[in-house]
Amino acid sequence: MLAMLTSLAQLQPASAQTNPASPPLVAPKSSLWREEWPQFRTSEGVATIAAGLATLTIVLIGPVEQARWQGPILFDNAVRNSLRVSNPATQKTYRTIGDFTYRLSPLLPIVDAVLVSTIGHHDSKLALNLSGMLLEAYSYSGLTSYIATEVSARQRPYAECHKGEPCDTQSFFSGHSAISATAAGLMCANHTRIALYGNPVLDIGICALASANAVLTATTRVVADRHYATDVLLGMGVGFAFGYGVPVLLHYSYGPKKDRTIAFAPDPSCGGNCIGVRGTF
Repeated sequence: MLAMLTSLAQLQPASAQTNPASPPLVAPKSSLWREEWPQFRTSEGVATIAAGLATLTIVLIGPVEQARWQGPILFDNAVRNSLRVSNPATQKTYRTIGDFTYRLSPLLPIVDAVLVSTIGHHDSKLALNLSGMLLEAYSYSGLTSYIATEVSARQRPYAECHKGEPCDTQSFFSGHSAISATAAGLMCANHTRIALYGNPVLDIGICALASANAVLTATTRVVADRHYATDVLLGMGVGFAFGYGVPVLLHYSYGPKKDRTIAFAPDPSCGGNCIGVRGTF
């Protein structure tokens, strides 16, 4: 018996004999960011900075003071008459609510990028990519909103403009609606492709919550008589398109890498008198 135990001890690796208390090796945790997804590119960073600087330039120039476009179009009057409140104090209340939901909207994607990714998942790769896409989507959405406002110079519904006097021309399209919808697009794109919360109900639920916040923000802008319905609808469409499109089109649409081959060979179906092309893609 003693001879058998001696033989087994001799078969153990040298490391186990010299340091029996050493912990077993643990494989590093893989990132939730898939290998086939391109990471945030330098070109995207340059475009994001350029869009931010362009937006800052427009802000410094200031809004157009003379309206180029006045009055409702399409269904604007019908929606305005249905939703607008006439009491100035009530309008101010709805405007305050819209301002709050507008400022709150970027918080959810920021929490995902900073807290959920880094603290919850300890995934720096995921955090960097989510942060980059967030900044990129918001820079495009913000720039588009400011350009539309400057070019259209649409008079706000409540404004009474007199010739030669400054006028509020920042109606088309709604920046509040665009920014809040950008957050909704980001949350829906990210949570339908990455199990950030580890539960499908929670991941889908946060997409629905962000979308509801965007709808609420847009509605308050019409109720407070700050925008026409066409202003908020287009703002939501543009904002959601950037929020959803930047992650999906530039990153999530890339599938697993596959070996691609192509071969030219005589085709037996025509007696070897023709060339067939075969490949895998």
